[in-house]
Amino acid sequence: AEQVARDLTWTAESAASSETLFQVPPDSVSSGKPHTGAWPGAAQLPLDCLKPAGVENVFVLGGCAGVSREAAAQLVRPVNLMAVGARVGKAAAEQAAGMAAPLNVSALVHRGEGLVAGEVREAGPVSPERAGNRSVPASESALPVWGEYDVVVVGGGTAGAPASIAAGRQGAKTLLLEFLHELGGVGTAGLITKYYHGNRVGFTSEVDKGVAALAGGADTRTSSGGWSPEIKSEWYRRELRKAGVDIWFSAMGHGAVVENGRVTGVVVVTPMGRAVVRAKVVVDATGNADIATAAGAACRYTDGTEVSVQGAGLPPRDLGARYVNTDYLFVDDNDVMDIWRAFVTAREKYRGTYDLGQLVDTRERRQIVGDYTLTPMDIFLKRTFPDTVVISRSNFDSHGYTIHPIFMLRAPHREDLDAHVPYRCLLPRGLDGILVTGLGVSAHRDSIPIIRMQPDVQNQGYAAGVAAATVAKKGIATRDLDLKALQAHLVEIGNLPQTVLTNADSFPLPRARFVEAVAKVVNGYEDLEVLLTDVEAAKPLLREQLARSTGFSNRLVYAHVLGMLGDPAGAQILRDVVKQSPWDEGWGFRGGGQFGMSMSRLDSYIIALARTRDQAALPVLIEKAAALTAAHDFSHFRAIALALESFRDEAAARTLASLLQSPGVSGHALTSLEASLGSQQSRQSEDVRRGRELAELDLARALYRCGDHEGLGEKTLRQFALNLQGHHARHAQAVLRAGKTGGSN
Repeated sequence: AEQVARDLTWTAESAASSETLFQVPPDSVSSGKPHTGAWPGAAQLPLDCLKPAGVENVFVLGGCAGVSREAAAQLVRPVNLMAVGARVGKAAAEQAAGMAAPLNVSALVHRGEGLVAGEVREAGPVSPERAGNRSVPASESALPVWGEYDVVVVGGGTAGAPASIAAGRQGAKTLLLEFLHELGGVGTAGLITKYYHGNRVGFTSEVDKGVAALAGGADTRTSSGGWSPEIKSEWYRRELRKAGVDIWFSAMGHGAVVENGRVTGVVVVTPMGRAVVRAKVVVDATGNADIATAAGAACRYTDGTEVSVQGAGLPPRDLGARYVNTDYLFVDDNDVMDIWRAFVTAREKYRGTYDLGQLVDTRERRQIVGDYTLTPMDIFLKRTFPDTVVISRSNFDSHGYTIHPIFMLRAPHREDLDAHVPYRCLLPRGLDGILVTGLGVSAHRDSIPIIRMQPDVQNQGYAAGVAAATVAKKGIATRDLDLKALQAHLVEIGNLPQTVLTNADSFPLPRARFVEAVAKVVNGYEDLEVLLTDVEAAKPLLREQLARSTGFSNRLVYAHVLGMLGDPAGAQILRDVVKQSPWDEGWGFRGGGQFGMSMSRLDSYIIALARTRDQAALPVLIEKAAALTAAHDFSHFRAIALALESFRDEAAARTLASLLQSPGVSGHALTSLEASLGSQQSRQSEDVRRGRELAELDLARALYRCGDHEGLGEKTLRQFALNLQGHHARHAQAVLRAGKTGGSN
């Protein structure tokens, strides 16, 4: 019914559209004291008519209230609903104030025919630390099955809408679940309505031409104005309808049904209740690997190592505005409290705007551990694979700082690079019957900027949809797919070049490349990526060159690379350089527009020296740390924290405690909504604020792992564990769980 209504009402002139159908419902709840007459006015409507008969402590406020249908037609008018709602809120608060806390609460359960087989697995949106370990007991119950499909796609965003179209076009009975009322993800609901980079071929080219035709305007591939979010969302919806795909808006995938290691269904939560939809193949296009995670897939996300995550934004939305790209937040997509914080603070930040974007624009989310993990070395060395399904194109627009050793030694590239993404990156290790696409694919987090451009994610989603439909139709395992047939189709529509059909894996590299790279690396760290493809093979060659070299600059490069790889052969060289060098210009945290190194050269030497675990380095590092003040940049604090926590030393703990107690270094945890609202500033100030928060958190973690000093590290971490910013809380909680003698968790 909703799709028919949209078919009848959509217009290209629309600047915004309702999220729900408007109607006067024909039915009403049974009330003990129904109102049967005409509309008396919002101030005179008796509130008892809103109380369902036989149910305590509930008001029904809306068109289904216990009033005549004549009165209901007036009640559902927004101004009247607002006025009655204010009265209901006051009455409910007064009623609650006079009631004792409920005891022995248990959940109502669904009875009747449910799942025949399979294990239902769900993942909650609030961590135990957030919930305070509170729970309501529920006995075992059945879940109704609302449908059976060949392919179920969870998420109708940048990857999910294309995946659903592709599956439907292949003849698979397909269902698309989308919790918003808009298709297209960050390119529509997120208001990033221009391409930045990306390989704009194949299906993406079809999307661009189709959106332009629906708009009656210029080709969006060359138009600097981008596209209308309303029009692109509608183009997706129309193509889905043409392909015979069922669309359930306001429906959220919340879990998976797993049978013998194969995903056979999705748990769906809707305004009408919670149920299961059976599927031969599931495409997890949540962008956050939500369904794969619930099914038991191993994932990578913020843990006890570092809070390294790309910056996010929630844009303001004014009528007619097409493109609003922001980066002023960190938001954990797994944490409903953090998402709530983002919306409330954005409303305050952009007070006076028509609305907000309906999707938090996070650039990095939870990633699966797949059958293969794409690395920065794969990208730099143009690695080819026999199972490539998309070729992505971008530069290292990191929106924050990088963590891979290659980027601690050498700056990321500004120019565009192509990356072959293999099918194996879409397969969660150990699970069958599910493909993961979008930001949830298996890749090192520093590889994500190259593969997350909208044109590439659209093409990746399309490939996943074709693959899922083929697996479902043939009744095979996801790993038994005929990849050459899939590639042939992608070549035919222009997604991939003909060469992929004959490409083999270009790794491992021959030994001669390593020998050549060892000689070249002294020239501005040239060919460093070769050495990092096999660290154990590179180390003896680097040690040999270090011993053979006479020039100091060359010896320093070899010592630097070896140190970053955890080899102590050049520790003395690094120790002398760190000792003799004053603090240089560091890197202050920067989200949007960040390119190049996110640490200074001295920062890099400090981290490399610490990784050698040379005990003689500790006094040198402590001396360097003692010279820091709140005026220094974030990267210096990060380098010292990473370095000193490697030694777990009491003297290091005292130094770190002294730093934490310096004026301006501590007190940045946002543990209340009031603190979060007060933190909203200009973009530049937001970067400064984020840098200070990260510096304090890094120092507290290092202090705690060095044995702590007067409990300061633990106290600070416990404050951050309550932080409304989910990544900060997740990191602090992981460090505390591991304990002072634990690892990075």
